[in-house]
Amino acid sequence: MATVTLDAYSKGYPAITNRIKASVLSATSPYAVVASIIDVTVGHPQRVYSFPGLPRNNYGFSLDEIDGGGAVVNNLALFSVVPSSIDGLLTRADEQIQVDVTVGLVSGTAAFVFDGTAGKPDYLGWDIIPTEQAGGRGLMVEGVDYSWDPVTATFNLLQLDDVFNNAQYYNIHFEPQQQTAGGSYPTVTDFVINFLDVDTTLDDTYFGKMLIIEPTGIYTEITLPSIATIPDGRKMMVNTRGAGFAAIKFLTQGADTINFLNGTLIAMLNEEFSIYVFDHPVNGREYRVCDIDGNFKSVGQSVADDGIAADVWNRKLLDGSSLSKYQYARLYEFVENLPLAQVVDYDSHATGNNKYLWGRANSANPANADKFLVPDRRNLFERNNQSGKAGDYQAEMIKATGTNITLPYVQNNAAGATFGITDGPNYGTPPQTIACTFGTGTETRPVNYLINKYVLV
Repeated sequence: MATVTLDAYSKGYPAITNRIKASVLSATSPYAVVASIIDVTVGHPQRVYSFPGLPRNNYGFSLDEIDGGGAVVNNLALFSVVPSSIDGLLTRADEQIQVDVTVGLVSGTAAFVFDGTAGKPDYLGWDIIPTEQAGGRGLMVEGVDYSWDPVTATFNLLQLDDVFNNAQYYNIHFEPQQQTAGGSYPTVTDFVINFLDVDTTLDDTYFGKMLIIEPTGIYTEITLPSIATIPDGRKMMVNTRGAGFAAIKFLTQGADTINFLNGTLIAMLNEEFSIYVFDHPVNGREYRVCDIDGNFKSVGQSVADDGIAADVWNRKLLDGSSLSKYQYARLYEFVENLPLAQVVDYDSHATGNNKYLWGRANSANPANADKFLVPDRRNLFERNNQSGKAGDYQAEMIKATGTNITLPYVQNNAAGATFGITDGPNYGTPPQTIACTFGTGTETRPVNYLINKYVLV
């Protein structure tokens, strides 16, 4: 990406005791500050506000007196900036040099090196055409009258006994170069880093930088700047870190919106993403999210893992735990969007088969008023749902089967009577009932193995 440097020259403002802010503004979003410098110098002498490395675009420039809170008190200058066009060629004006006057050009010698050292002119990298002036030979022919090496900036006279004469003038014409300096490219990708650990309202200066958030508590709110102040496409990179579980909710101002999933943005610890502004042709300006590394789209999904709870990230065992709706704000948002039949009241979660469902944060006990419950699905097998709802419980069962069994010494005392094994050949003895036990276990189960089951937070 080609870049330019904007230098703004300001007169002195000795009567101003407030700070002065110089701002480069987006031409397409005039309230969006692309870059800014705040001058806190006492007395505000004349100075240059320099903004190197700007993308080669049209800009606005504003110089403002601001109060302690950053509000504009007085506008001192406001104008547009349009970078000049590039024609593809780099040119340099002719220069005149004189023997024994120009540093490095000495009479009686046949060579000079103009490499910019020790006060000499710098012709490095340029192809030149020299001309002897004031009675000299005029236009000099390369390879006949002289040789020139642009890499070392070395000039040699080639004619026999030819030397530089005292006070002789030479005109140096520089051949145009294919454009090499009309634009530049960033050579580093360093970015500025901001750190937050508590509730904060951001301003436009956070965009274009990395924001690292390490909350001190279990729930933190970050308010985004007014969307009108952010240039289109300028990212704010976000990185969250910490141990355990904590939720970070991003809020907007006024009617600003976040066009992401359900319209909310809640991050947990150890996730990364970027926020930027897009001017939608129908919806208007909106915040969007990209470069996502986290459970934003998969929160609430069940996963199996060999790892124990202490060694997995942003996962919670399906063990019936009671959780804070703030600490696990993103998971509770998922619970609130479930069908009503899959969620039960907090205080009835332990009744019957309710523990296999989710529990609302609506307990009558003040100690649990802000808590919700995850299902307790330990020691259960899963079955793919066809006609019920997720979380429905089914007791164990053995399907009834029918077959004919031949038993010795069986009699039928009467129609519909119980079949049984008789006491030997004595047909007068009533049939005897025999208790039968199949298997030796305590439950009915197929071949299986154990795994830890989690819900993504």
